Amino acid sequence: MKLESRFIKVAIVMLSFFLLSFVNESGGRKKIKVACVGDSITFGARLENPEKDSYPSQLQLLLGENYQVENFGVGGATLIRKGHPTVWSQLAKIKQSKPDIVIISLGTNDTCGMGTCGDRKCWEYKDEFSGDYRDLIDWISHFSSIPKIWICAPSPMVLETPGLSEERINGLTERKPRLQELIDVIKKLAEEKDLGFIDLNTPLKDKPDLFTEEDGVHPNQAGYKTIAKLGIGS
Repeated sequence: MKLESRFIKVAIVMLSFFLLSFVNESGGRKKIKVACVGDSITFGARLENPEKDSYPSQLQLLLGENYQVENFGVGGATLIRKGHPTVWSQLAKIKQSKPDIVIISLGTNDTCGMGTCGDRKCWEYKDEFSGDYRDLIDWISHFSSIPKIWICAPSPMVLETPGLSEERINGLTERKPRLQELIDVIKKLAEEKDLGFIDLNTPLKDKPDLFTEEDGVHPNQAGYKTIAKLGIGS
């Protein structure tokens, strides 16, 4: 199944199921709040208009007026607490939004370090990734809104993307197996915590036409729209 099918169908089925549970005092349905938590890929980096074309924005359009999708993506965000910036600085905002569903996609920036990504240090603390992710899940699960949590395998690093510099290729070559290592951790956490799991990695592998040239990590406009739209009709 393509990423678009997997991601959007899972989200829509999940959200539609929960819709029946939310009723306001007048007997009508209240909006289901969906918090999309992540890094620049969630934010919609490399887009001219992230507010329109990021995957959370496209998800809002697809789900319609019964839903309120909020984008908590932060460029450069790590899951590891010792990273900078880190998702932990956003948790107060996420909690305040009182989400019914939280979708987390993190890990790409946690592969930085050991000489990649300039002077960033994240991979030096890779052994803390699992514990920090477990703490994040536990923290969110105790929100007063008691949200359903889904965690994602981050989208891939595509070295075949046109225009990559030698330095960029070398950096991504080092980071790509690190990402797979973290994805294994994420899969195990999803099983351990009985959470929803969405694979954003496998279906997008080897698709350089969906990634920003000279980048290889962030989708281009077609990539973001593919993630959000193509699965609807399949």
